[in-house]
Amino acid sequence: MTSSTTRATVLSAHLDDAVLSASAQLLRPGARVVTLFAGPPPPSIGRTRWDRITRATTSARRHAERVAEDELAVAELGCTAHRLAEPENQYRTEPPDQARLTKALRPFLAETAELWFPAGIGGHPDHVALRDAASAAVAGDGRGPAVFVYADLPYALRFGWPSRVDGGPKPDFLDAGFWLDEELAACGFDRARLKEQVVELTGEARRAKERAVRCYRSQLPALRLTPDDAPGWDSFFRYELFWELVPDGS
Repeated sequence: MTSSTTRATVLSAHLDDAVLSASAQLLRPGARVVTLFAGPPPPSIGRTRWDRITRATTSARRHAERVAEDELAVAELGCTAHRLAEPENQYRTEPPDQARLTKALRPFLAETAELWFPAGIGGHPDHVALRDAASAAVAGDGRGPAVFVYADLPYALRFGWPSRVDGGPKPDFLDAGFWLDEELAACGFDRARLKEQVVELTGEARRAKERAVRCYRSQLPALRLTPDDAPGWDSFFRYELFWELVPDGS
């Protein structure tokens, strides 16, 4: 790794996803986050349904607020941030051009040791588009960065953490691990190529994540991430889950 190489590049669909899901990686020295769908809404959009749910006055104003929130969040983690101009799903009427997305991501692969991107758990169109674009960008490049996919939070917590993550007892009438494995299969990953790893956030790492996440104050209530949900709030901050994508033939 040369002196100009970034240790970890974490791709984020929206202006909060990488912090919500992969803060442990962003806390590493030299890490950077690249947000693909960070572009503003077109002038024709007054206020979208999601922005209305989060009590925005206009979508344009909310977008500016979210960028400001993101700047505060990444400052808490000490990483650098790059925001690309693609509009997110709520601000467009057509699917994104996947070839264009892949091309936009390739420059960030040239000088990075590790590439991180969302698995697409939950099926959000922007998470899926980013996953597919990132996968295409690294496909066939045997000299490229090590590839990791992270569990999309809070979507991956729909049924809580599986016992294999948090070490808790298996509920009598709920198999969160089965659901999570089904989600990964639906995302198109070969389970045999995924090396699962768990990060437990403790001490200052957990406190840093909580400070950063709280910066996204316009989004947290609608994502149902609040201290009022004490068990869910604690589970969300305690663990992060990811998979190393092992090359074919390894």
